[in-house]
Amino acid sequence: MKDYRGGLHSDKYGAYQKLAERKIIKWYPCYSHIKRKFFEAESGDQVFRDWVLRKIRYLFMLERVAWARSPEERLKIRQEKEIPIIDELTEKIKGKLIDGKILPKSKLKEAMGYFCGLIPYLKNYTTNPFARLDNNVAERAVRPLAIGRKNWLFFGGPDGGEAGAILFSLVQTCRGLGINPRVYLEDVMRRMMSYNSQKLYELLPDEWLKNRNQKINS
Repeated sequence: MKDYRGGLHSDKYGAYQKLAERKIIKWYPCYSHIKRKFFEAESGDQVFRDWVLRKIRYLFMLERVAWARSPEERLKIRQEKEIPIIDELTEKIKGKLIDGKILPKSKLKEAMGYFCGLIPYLKNYTTNPFARLDNNVAERAVRPLAIGRKNWLFFGGPDGGEAGAILFSLVQTCRGLGINPRVYLEDVMRRMMSYNSQKLYELLPDEWLKNRNQKINS
């Protein structure tokens, strides 16, 4: 990712946070991970913990509505409805940490610290209509890799690892776009060697789908 300068959805992995702090990427932290932290906090102030979970559920409910609307309307919903909820969560959680009544080694304290470490980035998604509240799409996409990791433990070397990463990325992108990966790969492999090297980007899944739809409609 050394040359990447776009947006990134992720959990609170330290390397990603450093990229965000250095303003190399636009970071969109995952609210599902935040929710999980509070869900697992089963000791301490349960009334407060339940209040936080309820507020986070409101954000997800509003997002379901927002994604059924146009990008412009989506941003309006986020600005008018979701930002006040994030501000309220921030104020109340910071207040709870300051009053010192939460056990220092409790799961609730850990969840609140996790949240507070993300405060500078929690509203980033509200400025980009195509950013999401969570990282669940990517989490679901990599789950087969995590489950099957032992089945392909050895790639043979760095080049094999890079080739595997590219193929996995293409397959998951196809799935995300509703493309049959086998149809896509068979077509691209047949055409790639004789294709104009300056236009290889046209064989990426999104461009491939666009060109395919144009041919069908023409």
